[in-house]
Amino acid sequence: MQSRIYSIEQVKIENLIVIPEQPPAIAVSASGSVTTSGWSQPDLAPWMYITPPRDGILDLDFVATPPTGIVLQVISRISVVKTFAVPAWLKGVRVHSSQNQVEALLEGEMSTRGVTPMEGWPLPWPFPWWSPNARA
Repeated sequence: MQSRIYSIEQVKIENLIVIPEQPPAIAVSASGSVTTSGWSQPDLAPWMYITPPRDGILDLDFVATPPTGIVLQVISRISVVKTFAVPAWLKGVRVHSSQNQVEALLEGEMSTRGVTPMEGWPLPWPFPWWSPNARA
């Protein structure tokens, strides 16, 4: 069973390449501390909303699997990166730990309007699993 980590030091949002006909995506990276050695499987677990939050901030829990057995009683670093599809209301993320929370806001707009497929992208096509004319 996963538990929230002890504290968060840093949260960053990276805008990913916008692919037409696909929802925009972001990569959220977070780093923090745990109270012992041996924590594993870090993850960012999104909160579920019935209606979008008024502030436009997606809440995430920074969780990991605590160790079993004998461990070192030392503050250890832990980090995670996770990709999320961007809902239209998203303005940023707030990552929660057991002791604090850290926010990061989106920079610029994540819109596919005005994007021409392959414009400014390196050739040959860098994504063999997707092409602008491919249909599922």
